[in-house]
Amino acid sequence: MRRESSTRTPKLLRWGTIIGSVLFHRWLPCQVLRRRENIDRDTQRVLAYYKHAAANSFHDGDERQARYIVWKYKGKKDALWRRLEAKYGVPVKHAWEWDDEEEDGAKDDDEAAEDLDGEGEECEMKGEEL
Repeated sequence: MRRESSTRTPKLLRWGTIIGSVLFHRWLPCQVLRRRENIDRDTQRVLAYYKHAAANSFHDGDERQARYIVWKYKGKKDALWRRLEAKYGVPVKHAWEWDDEEEDGAKDDDEAAEDLDGEGEECEMKGEEL
């Protein structure tokens, strides 16, 4: 009986090592992809923020600078968003939230342009009646 336990231990150790290494090699790429997606998401968020809060500035559209800022504040994203809000006085939103706001503003501009065109035609007609 003692002999069976001594032959069983190396088999369990070998199978445990095989299963552990397979699981590790499946888990690691998932972690790398998830971190890359988080970095890309935060970079797009910083770029959208600079585009809205500090348009035509040095940081607007500079993806390398945005990636550096995200890297610099890794693990401290809340501090990054608080500092950006304090510096520019504009709340930090996700990239897709800024797009909705810009589309609403564009619709208002189109309506105002249509109203102005209508008033301009009436004035031209009054001048041509002479």
